[in-house]
Amino acid sequence: MTKFFLKKKSNRKIFREDIHLPKIKVNDINMYYEIHGDGFPFVMIAGMGASLDSWTPALIERISNRVKTIIFDNRGVGRTDKPDIPYSIKMMADDTIGLMDALNIKRAYIFGHSLGGYIAQEIILNYPKRVEKLVLCSTDCGGGEAVWPLAEVFETMLTDTEVLTLEEIFHIWAPILVTEDTIKNKPELIEEEFRRYFKIRTPLYSLKRQGEAAGQFNSYRRL
Repeated sequence: MTKFFLKKKSNRKIFREDIHLPKIKVNDINMYYEIHGDGFPFVMIAGMGASLDSWTPALIERISNRVKTIIFDNRGVGRTDKPDIPYSIKMMADDTIGLMDALNIKRAYIFGHSLGGYIAQEIILNYPKRVEKLVLCSTDCGGGEAVWPLAEVFETMLTDTEVLTLEEIFHIWAPILVTEDTIKNKPELIEEEFRRYFKIRTPLYSLKRQGEAAGQFNSYRRL
């Protein structure tokens, strides 16, 4: 296994600085969001355990040069409320539509990554008139028809990262999620990705709540 160490965080300027907008009341939670750029709305839904800080700043900059880009923290992560109750993909889809309603967005491009892809599918199945175009990234249909990650990947995803240092997380997560060649040749890129993803640690209970919601999702026949 490749051994690697975190370097001191760079002082280089990145595009997105924290924009502390007021949270919006959506259903039973207060949801944190950011808006970048102008134009037709482009709603980006992040994956399991990922806050809006996980998006690559250069990506947000590039997209927001063309469209109004809305990024937010799903229930259970980041600065959004984290109720310790059962979650469902339908519930998180309703949260996204609730945010769109609060921002007076009638129709949008919907982009979903990983777990966000589940949420995006649920949106187009339940609210088709709210979706101009659907973009799915690194996701599947759930259920028995999907090709699931290995058990060790799930075990890694449910690591209690609140009690670990960033370097300890690196050594646990990186070999599962990133190729050894990438770790060896692009360590600074991977370090920056991990720093953003773990800027705000997700409590283990809410990570499990999101995981349980993902495990119950199946859109195969409905699609």
